[in-house]
Amino acid sequence: MKNNTKQKNKSIFYMKKALLQAKVAFKNNEVPIGAIIIDSDGHILSRAYNKIEKSGCQAAHAEMISIKRACEKKGDWRLNGCTLYVTLEPCLMCLGLIQLSRLDKVVFGAESPLFGTGILKGQADSLAKTYAKNLKIEGGVCVDECAKLLQFFFSNQRKKKGG
Repeated sequence: MKNNTKQKNKSIFYMKKALLQAKVAFKNNEVPIGAIIIDSDGHILSRAYNKIEKSGCQAAHAEMISIKRACEKKGDWRLNGCTLYVTLEPCLMCLGLIQLSRLDKVVFGAESPLFGTGILKGQADSLAKTYAKNLKIEGGVCVDECAKLLQFFFSNQRKKKGG
């Protein structure tokens, strides 16, 4: 029981760090998704937030930027022993990069009904299942805070557009 509580507290601690990145994205008028990667000792290797609008490219997801930075810091493309914390369930593109980068675990906050893989609900297609092979996945960490930030952002976007 103590291990479960300790793991839950650890997940919450690091998700709060990812949420800080999501809030930076929000301030920069980007979809508020934040990500961090920690090594096996719990040291933060990278922090990132969505930069899709700024870059003009869908490849600028928080997960992808965070993975790139962690690889640069480690000096290796292999992120064995590392964990990614991200405020929204990764899309299939990011899940593929996560698998290729050899991350051990992904912890996410809110589910993504539109672009998420549905892997934890058993709704994933065969490609997502392949990408998630040997990957530990934990979802729903700080789910309310992650979801509320996204909902607030999209509500504001609709108001700005008059809809």
